[in-house]
Amino acid sequence: MLHIRDISLTKRILTTNFLMVFIPALLLFLAGLLLLGTLRLAGTARQNDLAALFPVQGPALSIQYALNELRYKADQHEAHVQAFEAPITILENAGISVVIAGQNGTLYATPGTNAAAMASQALPPDALTQPRAPMVGRGMHHHHGMPHNIIQNTPPMPEQERPQDDAAEQLLWTQNGLYFSYTSPMTGTTVRAAGDLPFLAQERLKQGPQKHLLEGLLLLTVGSAILLIVLLGVYLSRLLSRQILEPLAELRAASARVRAGDLDTPMPPTGKDEMGEACQDFDAMRAELQASRDQKAQYDARRKELIAGISHDLATPLTLLKGYADGLLTGLAATAEKRQQYVQRIYGAACTLERLVNNLRSFSRLEMGRMPLHPEPVDLSAYFADYTAETAPMLQERGLLITLQDTAENSRVNIDRDAFARVVDNILGNAIKYKKDAQVAMELSLRNAADRLQLTFADHGPGVPEAALPHLFELFYRTDAARTDTRQGSGLGLAICHEIITGLGGTIAASTTPGGGLTLTINLPLADASAAQKEGTL
Repeated sequence: MLHIRDISLTKRILTTNFLMVFIPALLLFLAGLLLLGTLRLAGTARQNDLAALFPVQGPALSIQYALNELRYKADQHEAHVQAFEAPITILENAGISVVIAGQNGTLYATPGTNAAAMASQALPPDALTQPRAPMVGRGMHHHHGMPHNIIQNTPPMPEQERPQDDAAEQLLWTQNGLYFSYTSPMTGTTVRAAGDLPFLAQERLKQGPQKHLLEGLLLLTVGSAILLIVLLGVYLSRLLSRQILEPLAELRAASARVRAGDLDTPMPPTGKDEMGEACQDFDAMRAELQASRDQKAQYDARRKELIAGISHDLATPLTLLKGYADGLLTGLAATAEKRQQYVQRIYGAACTLERLVNNLRSFSRLEMGRMPLHPEPVDLSAYFADYTAETAPMLQERGLLITLQDTAENSRVNIDRDAFARVVDNILGNAIKYKKDAQVAMELSLRNAADRLQLTFADHGPGVPEAALPHLFELFYRTDAARTDTRQGSGLGLAICHEIITGLGGTIAASTTPGGGLTLTINLPLADASAAQKEGTL
């Protein structure tokens, strides 16, 4: 299952920044579509209402536009009140009553308005003393949807010049109010508008509920978008920072534990992003440090054991050398037979010293990683045929019965003769050293396996425990950890074998012989199947 911490940190940062911009923009876009859809579903009349809510040149021009629209609609429509809805809305929002009458009677009257009284009142009672605005002529044209003429105050009219009730069109707009009347000669429709609306008194204009609703909706949309952007940004920022800071806190705590020497406590599971990979790398480093520390502790313990054993073993041959040499010098060995015996013992002690010194030299080379090898092509079939023929009688005297089975068609490999001879001697010597009976049998076999030569040493001795097999090639490892006598093995023999075979490009492995015993299998690349090894350093 994919978790959020399995996603790349870079992708999460980019996604977070994208969402912080995309989601608010999407919501604003949807809100705009909803608003436009609502207005379109409401029809053309509602669009006129919307336009009327926001006049271009102020309330005076809006009233003038509405009056002119009434006149125009009266000339175009007969007995259709819906056509007058837009200008009626503008006038009624400004506090002006409207009456529309057809040839058959009143079609519409603003609620609370006495249509008959308005029809009988050609002019307001105070029209005799108030200035009169110019009349709106039939030939008036629009410029960008608005009339050309702007109503202005004029000097008071003489009484005989006042418009009469039967005039086709009357308009009076003074500081005391407005009166308008128009009868269309084409349709016979009469429109009247009157109200207490002083000329240019903007503070008297009413704000209709539709305008308040639209303004509130816009404010709500903008406010919601701002709030959503802030909340979304805070949430995504905290989410992203938590996904970065929590692994960092775990990493810092783990580094503190490592600094304090605690290499046993692993880090808790993390994701697969960059931070998770960094934590996993750190935990892998901790595990490697722990393994290295344990290996070093084991290595140091075995080295101390080896040095203590070799130091102990060096004292014995040195004492023998000193004693027998002193006997020869002082004439204690008076007879030729006695002197021969002393010389043989001195020789045996010297061989023991040589073996111990060689072990120390090999140990030093392995520690420094410098064991020189000089590979050359060798036919191992011929090599082991000669080897077994020469050494089989001597090995049998020491209790090892060796047989050779050679089925290899190609046994030519690159080896260092001296180093390889040491490998063979170590393997055969271990079989003799650890046998429990008077004699132990060993089968030595050669066969081809793909582009390699497989060499097998299978003895039928006591063998080693299954759990010890993977550790046989480690430095200083011995199956009997309680044994400290280096004469029974220092734990270097198989480790040296492993380093030599590895240096020659091969492998060596241990397994249990069927029926009991230990089998060591060596695989070496064929000289004909690989490039000849150059002289190098292990």
